[in-house]
Amino acid sequence: MQIEIKNLIIQTIKIIKKDAIVDENSYIFGRSNALFDSIGLLELVVELEEAIYDKFGKNISLSDKKAMSQKTSPFININSLSRYIQKSLNE
Repeated sequence: MQIEIKNLIIQTIKIIKKDAIVDENSYIFGRSNALFDSIGLLELVVELEEAIYDKFGKNISLSDKKAMSQKTSPFININSLSRYIQKSLNE
């Protein structure tokens, strides 16, 4: 399932940022070379929550207190976000 989640994240990013070069190590947020600023991250979260529901049939929140209070942000890169999503889907 991890590969499916990574691919879903990458596909969703490419919908928002059509010309972006994205792989599993791409920084999403919080770095100078990240794909998104705070407004862009909000758009990604909304689009990704919808895509997750469409693909896996489960509602998860990527912007709740649990996600935002992680010791290490799940939004650093695609790998960290995919791990967080998989953990949330398994709960």
